[in-house]
Formats: sequence, structure tokens, C-alpha cells
Amino acid sequence: MKSKALLLILTFIGFISLGLPDAVNGIVWPSVTGTFGIPVSHLGFVLLFFSVGYLSSCISTGKILRFFGVGGLLAVSCFCVILSLFGFATAPSFGFYLASALVAGLGAGAIDTGLNAFASRTFSAKHMSWLHACWGIGATSGALVATAVLSSGQSWRLVPATIALILVPITVTFAYKRKLWNSDHPASATETKELPEVKITEALTHPTVIFQALIFFVYVGVESITGSWAFTILTQDRAMSAGAAGTLVSCYWGSLTVGRFLLGHIVEKIGVRYLLLISISTALIGGLLFILADNAILSGISLLILGFSLAPIYPSMMSQTPLRLAHLSDITVGIQAGAALVGQVSLPSLAGYFLKNHGFNTVYTFLAIAMVFLWFLIISLFRKPLPQQ
Repeated sequence: MKSKALLLILTFIGFISLGLPDAVNGIVWPSVTGTFGIPVSHLGFVLLFFSVGYLSSCISTGKILRFFGVGGLLAVSCFCVILSLFGFATAPSFGFYLASALVAGLGAGAIDTGLNAFASRTFSAKHMSWLHACWGIGATSGALVATAVLSSGQSWRLVPATIALILVPITVTFAYKRKLWNSDHPASATETKELPEVKITEALTHPTVIFQALIFFVYVGVESITGSWAFTILTQDRAMSAGAAGTLVSCYWGSLTVGRFLLGHIVEKIGVRYLLLISISTALIGGLLFILADNAILSGISLLILGFSLAPIYPSMMSQTPLRLAHLSDITVGIQAGAALVGQVSLPSLAGYFLKNHGFNTVYTFLAIAMVFLWFLIISLFRKPLPQQ
């Protein structure tokens, strides 16, 4: 029992470590552009290199788990992330910075897919929700570290170096306890080694895999469009102060994190299917309310509703993957994580293009279409309960 509890705690820590570096790049980027003398738009190149590394890890999840096991995967992947962070901190040129982003993507993709594959087979939907809330804790903590360093007048290079140092003891712990992942849940830990190896082409031609990947693509796109552009919408289109807008955007991310903790209790009482049907319907209401809001109060309420309602979708969908796609589970988790990353990068960028060239109304229209489409996808998938439920 003690080892089971320790395993759960280590998995929580794994998700926190995954979130720690995520918010850092956006905060230090203005300083990075000044150091290397590059335009702000070059952030797209950083995201591209990170995405290549991330997607490479995602589509190789099954092979990586077979070779390293879950514990070894976490240790090696965290070490890659540490290397990338020190690479950012010491980069003599923008080219070196991009190479570090590639390594960061390789490490982050392996951690994300490996942890989700293991957790979806081993833990309940409640724990999956809590695990993804831990990602929010990590992202928030990383942002606070970055803000504190820059506010004190220190170089931006100290930010990734500090995050790297925080990850060192975590990585050592993963390496030291790597065999624990096999001891308490032997069936789960060795499952990937016993299952026949699945080719990626088999998964990519499976209708359910494609359908679920599309849900992850649209969901994370909606989440990121809101998080990326809400501040600009509130300050430039609704004339709110930067302080007030920043507070509301922080509340949006906070409600997403809190929602994953609180709704983790509810999912065991009403089931994943009904929780997702209620959540996506409430999220649609919150999203449309944000689009129509014309003052700070309504904008704040709508963002809180939207963040809280979106909270259970990602972890709950991940927890359903082994039930729907038994022998394709691990590789499907990787495909879903990859689709989520593509949605995170592409849909906010497309919304930014509409904003730049056609104004705020087109952003509202784009977000509304994405919200309605996401609602339709989830309603269609969960129209009938699983046989196992």
C-alpha cells in the first residue's frame, strides 16, 4: 500500500515537472529577442522546433516504453528537459536556442505520452483529473519563478537555469525509484512489453483513433485560443486595464486547475460519460457568453465558467483511451498528445491571423465555430455509453 501511494505521488510530481517549463518561454521571450536581436515573430521558429521534437516522441511512445519502461522513460526524458533548459540559459546564438527547443520537445513529448499512457491504464478517472491539475500547478509555479527572477532585475538566462536546477532532484528521484513502477502494478507496468508491437499506420487508419485525435486537436485549440487571446481582447476590444485583464486571464487558468481537482470527485459518482456531456455543454455556454460579453463582470464570469467546464475534458478523454482502444492504447495516447500540440500551436495562430487582418469579430466567429464543433464531436462520441461502463 505504501508503494502504491508513493507511485501515485511520483506520478503527480511527474506532471508537475512537465508543466514547470511550459509557461517560461512566453514570459522570457521579449528578453530573448533583445539578446539575439531577432523579431518577436521568430517565436514561431521556436514552437516549430519544439513541435518537431514533441511529435517525434509522441509517435514513438510504444517503442520508448518497451525500451526504457515507465520509470526509465521519466528519468531519461527529464534529463533531456534539463539539458534543454541549460541550453536555453547558455545559448550563444539563436540557432543554439532552436536546437535546445528541439531537445525540450523530445523530453516533454516522452514525459507527456509516457505518463498519460501509464496513468490511463493504472489510475482511475478521478486520479487522471488530479494528475492534469498537477500540470497546472507546475505551469503556474514556473510562471511565478520566471516573474520573480525578471522582476528582481536578473538576466532572463537565470529563469531556465533555475527551472533546470529544480528538476535535478526530481530526475534523480525518478532514476532511483525507476523499479517502483514495476513493483506495485506489475500488470500495468509490463503490459506494453507483453502486447504485440503496433505499427503507427494501423492506429492512424483506425476510425476511433482519428476521431479522438480530432477531439484533442480542437479541445486544446479552444483552450489555447482563449488563454492566448483573452488578454488582447479584454484590453484592446473591451478597454480594460492591463491589471484587470491579467487578473481575469489568471482566473481562467486557475479555474481550469481547480476544476480538475474538484471534478475529480464528481467523475466517480456520475461517470465519465455524463461528466463530459455536462462539461462540454456548460463550456459552450461559457464560451458563447465570453464572445457576447460587453463588460468586465460578464467577461470574468464567462472565463471562470469556461475554464472550470473545460477542466475535465483532457484527462477524462485520456482515461477512456484504454477502454475504447485496448491494444492501440499506448500509441493512441501519443497520437492524441501530438494532435493536442498541433491544435495548441495552429488554432491560436490562425485566430491571430484573423485578428490582424480582419478584426476582433472574426476571432469571435472562429472561436464560436470551434466551440460548437467541439461540442458536436464530444456529444457524438459519448452518445452511447461504453459497454464497460
